[in-house]
Amino acid sequence: MAENYRTYQSRISVSPEGDDLLSSYALLFGKAEKTLFAKLESSKNLTPLKREFIKQFGLTARQFNSISASLNGRLASIKERRPGLIAEAERRIKKAKRVLKGTTDPAQLHQKKRKLAILQSRLDRLVKDHLSGKVRLCFGSNELFRKQFHLKDNGYASHNEWLKEWQASRNKQFFVIGSKDETAGCQSCVATIAENGSIALRIRLPNVLVTKHLILKNICFAYGHDTITSAIGRNLSDNKDNWQAINYRFLKDDKGWRVFVSVAISKVQVISRKDIGVIGVDINANHLAITETDRFGNPVEYFPIPCVTYGKTLEQRRAIIGDAVCQAVAFAVCRSKPLVIERLKFQAKKAVLEGECPRYARMLSAMAYTLIQTIIRARAFDTGIEVHEVNPAYTSVIGQYKFRTRYGMSGHNASALVIGRRFFGFGETLPSQLQVTLPLSVRNRSRHVWSQWAVVSRKALAAPAAHMRSGNSRSLPSPVFDKARLVTIPPVAGEIPACESSSALFG
Repeated sequence: MAENYRTYQSRISVSPEGDDLLSSYALLFGKAEKTLFAKLESSKNLTPLKREFIKQFGLTARQFNSISASLNGRLASIKERRPGLIAEAERRIKKAKRVLKGTTDPAQLHQKKRKLAILQSRLDRLVKDHLSGKVRLCFGSNELFRKQFHLKDNGYASHNEWLKEWQASRNKQFFVIGSKDETAGCQSCVATIAENGSIALRIRLPNVLVTKHLILKNICFAYGHDTITSAIGRNLSDNKDNWQAINYRFLKDDKGWRVFVSVAISKVQVISRKDIGVIGVDINANHLAITETDRFGNPVEYFPIPCVTYGKTLEQRRAIIGDAVCQAVAFAVCRSKPLVIERLKFQAKKAVLEGECPRYARMLSAMAYTLIQTIIRARAFDTGIEVHEVNPAYTSVIGQYKFRTRYGMSGHNASALVIGRRFFGFGETLPSQLQVTLPLSVRNRSRHVWSQWAVVSRKALAAPAAHMRSGNSRSLPSPVFDKARLVTIPPVAGEIPACESSSALFG
């Protein structure tokens, strides 16, 4: 059975003595991890280092495995991300060169040249590291490291004040790896369930510390508590085939300690049926456009869900997006239809914002498309709703010029309709009034119909695009919602309930 891994977090209450023990554990973990990174970068093999580190830092074998797994995860993430960073840097350089050619102001010309030189230097370093296999890893973050050069501007009274924060940032967490053949899924952090339903953790401390174990009690998770207790219960059963690994990460912040628990989630039964239709989702900067279709591609219901994330913190964005996605998935559950989204990657667009209209740049930078897509998949997975992706080519243009007026819907909901129809493979021929506006050579081509939509896109949107690039603050109109069809969706908290009909939610 396919599994999906999920991580949940909770704030834990720790006594002063327990805080000292956890802080000492994190300090030792950080020192060992940084030392291991230095030795691996000097081309030393990992296997002979295990005995050396166990003796040097007073660790157990499992604690060394946790350090190694945490470090290898960081290194693998950097290596996997590097080709994308190289491609992004190349796109930014290409765009910067085009902007530089059109710049005549001496002051701006100087700044553009400096920026281009910085981008080129960054690209050269990325390519060099990629070819050599070298990994640059800053423990404590590059942003905090650079703050020491501008102490007053960053609110530090002295370098020692910055240094204290720097050391705390480098040694504020530790990882405990689990295994499916160990007690409760992790012998270095054994979890038990108390009579009141809370979770207790018995942490195995490093040998160098005076105390061998630390017990944390009354841990409850606002989300995923039942999932975690279920995983703990399975590891106590006689059937070893149901056992699973449980991993823990302890992190200290300004408010105290938090624990992150990672467990495997068994896939639930799929309840969506694509043979009765789908629900297209068009992700925009300030809302989600939802359009339900039947199996013939005709619209059944459509409405927007507000999702404004501009100017919000990461936690606020997660909360806003979570509420919006919860409503979209609740609608899919009631209709028993899968969700269809576009296969988009905004990194490429965000990499070429140089010289664009400020409002357009802010809008695109604020779009948390990846986060929205991730939460959609997670919510849909939990409720048995399938999520499909389609090619995003010309969905907005087709929706605008073929379906918006026909069905009296907004342009974004029309795009969502096209997204849903594309899942079924419906062709989108041009309306007759657009056919006659095309050059005869284009109309007579025996090529894909998208080539005709490409011509429509260039011809019909050339003027608005030029107006937008001119810097006019009104160049990006807000989406037009059809108030007659606007649906008020009640907030859905916690688990998304199943319902027999959609009338309870959508009238």
